[in-house]
Amino acid sequence: MKDIDEIMQLYDSFIQIVRQLSASAEEQIKMLRGFVVTDEIALDFSDNGIPYAQELLEYGWITQEQFDMAQNIDKKLDEMSQKKELWSDAALISSIEWDTCRKCGMDLLHTLE
Repeated sequence: MKDIDEIMQLYDSFIQIVRQLSASAEEQIKMLRGFVVTDEIALDFSDNGIPYAQELLEYGWITQEQFDMAQNIDKKLDEMSQKKELWSDAALISSIEWDTCRKCGMDLLHTLE
């Protein structure tokens, strides 16, 4: 059982990951300069955000609907991983797929804040 401070830290970390996903492509590139931006966004969300969301759901800090929204984004990212052309800064800026992920992230963020 986590204490309230640990749960609050999980929540804050989850919010930060969703904000990163929801930011404009230009902001994402600036925030993650020095990294492969597309990979970093997807890995942060899938490898960190989803487990955080699972714990937050278990502790009642997010709803099932919010968790489902996060899982939907994760599914989109997973589907995108099959298309190598989507994993560049240019694609981050111009692709419909990345735009859709940002919009879904923003929708989730609005429910969390």
